[in-house]
Amino acid sequence: MMADKEKDRYSLRVMILLGLVVSVIIGIFALNIYYFKEVEKSLIEQTYQDLKTENDEAFTNLQGMIRERFKMLEVFSAYSDLPEKSENGIRIGVFDDKEIMYYRNHKSQELNVENSITRLPSEDFIGQSGIALSVPAVRDGQARGAVCMVYTAEELGKYLNSTELSPYGDNLIFTRSGELVVSCPGYENYANVYDILKTMEFRDEQSFEKMKKAVGSGTSGYAAYYHKGSGELLYYQPAGVEDWMVATMVKTEGYESALYKIRKLSKVFIASSTVMVVCTVLLIVCIIYLRKKESKQAQKDYLTGVYNRETARKLVEQRLKGGGKKRFYACMFLDIDDFKKINDTFGHHKGDLVLTQAGQILSACTRKEDVIVRFGGDEFCIWLYGFSVRKQPEAIARRILNAFHASGTIHASIGITLVGENETEYDAILRRADQALYLAKGKGKNQFAFQL
Repeated sequence: MMADKEKDRYSLRVMILLGLVVSVIIGIFALNIYYFKEVEKSLIEQTYQDLKTENDEAFTNLQGMIRERFKMLEVFSAYSDLPEKSENGIRIGVFDDKEIMYYRNHKSQELNVENSITRLPSEDFIGQSGIALSVPAVRDGQARGAVCMVYTAEELGKYLNSTELSPYGDNLIFTRSGELVVSCPGYENYANVYDILKTMEFRDEQSFEKMKKAVGSGTSGYAAYYHKGSGELLYYQPAGVEDWMVATMVKTEGYESALYKIRKLSKVFIASSTVMVVCTVLLIVCIIYLRKKESKQAQKDYLTGVYNRETARKLVEQRLKGGGKKRFYACMFLDIDDFKKINDTFGHHKGDLVLTQAGQILSACTRKEDVIVRFGGDEFCIWLYGFSVRKQPEAIARRILNAFHASGTIHASIGITLVGENETEYDAILRRADQALYLAKGKGKNQFAFQL
């Protein structure tokens, strides 16, 4: 009975402990997943921020270059002598190495009093596209001529890509319709940025259309796609020149490599943490087991392996006071016959062996629910658990006497008393059992007797 109760308590503790272990392991997984997601989010945000920073720098370089060149041209136009008007309408120009001069739309036309930037088509400009910066030469409040400076697309591209992050990405310029003004390495054969992007893998089907819509409205934004299995990002914003957009393309290999390392470290951390938790739990279980074993050993008689007197009293009294049908119904008091003679004749070592054998016989002849006690010396007490009648204690007593007889070395006498349904006095029950033992001894030993 008590063993089952202790077993239930132990099982409950084990279940609680296992629940805590599972909770800790789940917590470790959850925290690592949360950590990984947060790091991934931070890396993405940092990648986007770095991309925008690179694009802003390219935008600043472009604007700075235009301002510097316009200032230079303004000085030139202010202090240079104007030639006489020629038949083709060209006033002042800057020639390239092919001795071809361009300004504004590189044709004779009305002069404008404002600075302007014009794209030069490749078919009109020695096989490659470019831009022309034009500053009017104003005299007496009227434009009397124009000063021009030309940049090829290749030269402009080199200038735009001279930023700190340029080794990791490329800058380009395109119009709102997607027409490339300045291309980037690897895409020189493309005339439209959308032709480039069509070769990419957009896993979000709406990203490409969203980008076209944003560019068409002249707003800035991001586009994420994959090229040959590698992730890339594109950031674009108005260039401040006509309907041009300045954009920056970067690969996300560094970001993906960092995520891979973090994911790998997370797996190692989860595995090592789980191992540490399991080892800790096993250590705790081992400690609990050893303490439980020590506690049981403290409750048992070291020689016979049955309960000691103090522990048995606590167990039996607790159950007697609990009441109900499932209780102790009988008490046996057992004494080994002529034990003193065994000690005196064969020595105490032989006496200890006899006591050990007696404990083994009593354990074999009773159930786990019954409580066997070494009461003192060669005296034992057996509390039979359950609800029964007089015949059952008699049968158990005969079984015990037969087992002692079969051993061929020792015999015993047994006193039996029944426990009343409402009886709770531990000492009173023991006294009756002890009196019954004296009756058995008086009848000639090696038998049992009842005391009601």
